[in-house]
Amino acid sequence: MSDTTPGGAFLELEFPVEVWLAAETVPLERLLDLEPGGLLPLSKDPDGPVDLVVNREVVASGELVIVDGKFGFRVTTTALQRLARIEPDPGGKVHP
Repeated sequence: MSDTTPGGAFLELEFPVEVWLAAETVPLERLLDLEPGGLLPLSKDPDGPVDLVVNREVVASGELVIVDGKFGFRVTTTALQRLARIEPDPGGKVHP
């Protein structure tokens, strides 16, 4: 079936999506010491937002949820919403 909607085929392109929970810097020695049952503490607040990432760019923030026994992602803000709130000041600086 062909899509006659302008840009319709483009909208059906698929992209790999990642959900980033946290990013840490860890010494190599600590990584080499990891073993089953070991813990790697993260500085991320467990109730804080996680990021939805496409091509290493954050496109949305949200929260992890359970949907039919599997992880899901509930969007709370999108990159476009964050950009819309950024306004330059008269001196040319950008403030969120």
